[in-house]
Amino acid sequence: MKRIFLLFITILSLLIASCNSDFYISGNFSDDGLNDYTPSPVIPPAGEKAGNGGSGTKEAAYGEWSDINRYDFYKNLFTNTNGCFTNYIGYFGFETRYMVTVDVNSKIGHPVGDALVELSYPEDSETKLISAKTNLKGKAYLFPSHDVTGKSITVKVIIAEKKQIQTFDETGKIKFVEVIGAEEKFEDTLEYDGNSITITLDDDSQEISILDLMFVIDTTSSMGDVLRYLKLEYSDIINKIKTVKPKYDKINLALLFYRDTGDEYITRYFDFTEDIGQQERNLIKQSANGGGDFPEAVDRALAEAVGKKWSDNAIRLIFHVCDAPPHSDQRSQSTYYDAIKTAAQKGIHIIPIASNGIYLAAEYLLRQEAIMTGGTYIFLTDFNGKKEKELPQTVGAFTEDDNLNKCIVRVVNEYLKTN
Repeated sequence: MKRIFLLFITILSLLIASCNSDFYISGNFSDDGLNDYTPSPVIPPAGEKAGNGGSGTKEAAYGEWSDINRYDFYKNLFTNTNGCFTNYIGYFGFETRYMVTVDVNSKIGHPVGDALVELSYPEDSETKLISAKTNLKGKAYLFPSHDVTGKSITVKVIIAEKKQIQTFDETGKIKFVEVIGAEEKFEDTLEYDGNSITITLDDDSQEISILDLMFVIDTTSSMGDVLRYLKLEYSDIINKIKTVKPKYDKINLALLFYRDTGDEYITRYFDFTEDIGQQERNLIKQSANGGGDFPEAVDRALAEAVGKKWSDNAIRLIFHVCDAPPHSDQRSQSTYYDAIKTAAQKGIHIIPIASNGIYLAAEYLLRQEAIMTGGTYIFLTDFNGKKEKELPQTVGAFTEDDNLNKCIVRVVNEYLKTN
């Protein structure tokens, strides 16, 4: 059913106008958000040599684009006369045109990672405007629902610290256990001038040596080729990540697969473990089926993913591999938006991978996942020498890797850097 729908979208897109040619968009734009849809590429089957993307070295190139790093470009997508995202302002409740950047450093100049930053109005400090956690570079990206430039705002920084507490074991003997407690380290009220806010803490930066890495994968029928590719490449990708510097003491791996209501399952989860082999076996057992209509249970999947037990004082990444948006009923919209907001508050960076050509409304939502959580956007650009996106596109000059394996490893490596 999904493939029939995609064929209909492709035919329809030939009849509607394209977006402003100054931008690099993923297909023809129309008022209802539909655009050109390119069929799923044939990813190399199992048995190809892993480590070079199988024969994907030439057949499946991927691009990466950061709306945070090119924020002025991103905002222009909403403001130009023919801005590609103009019709999507407020879509699913998202508003990302008023970014506030907060830099948190220690007194000796080290970036402080995994610090919770909260913004509020001084007259109502109990009601948060927005909150997010810093990355390893000490930067938090926050997106209030309106422009706060020229207004007084209160900024709080809260750190999760390890503490020893005294308790008793089952025999009544005293023992000490380690717990994580939140402690406010900074609070100040200032008039926001539109520039980055720099905060210096008296404490030194906290050590972060844990990486939590989860793949959230759409396993409906149209995702079969991408699923086969990931089965082939998964262990190689993880082993390469383990060799990046600085090396992490612990890399926790989780998998969450999803389909849609009425399918064999809606979500299927395999919890965090350090055992690469076990997760590879869990991945290999999966198949691509179901789907029916075009949208899938994206909202349910991401809500479950961010609600899992994630490590404290860690780098937390979700790679969301998909080719379809969530359903657009009110419940699905609310669940999806709340999941993204929660991810930002927990410091979970979501990195969507648009594994096939997607229509504009779906691209918009995936980029909301990325920008609100400090993530980045990955998309298919070239298959078998044929450009996935021949038409003008919604990104500028992006970084391109000749296969998805390389792209994922490179992006993870960027999140592990402190400068």
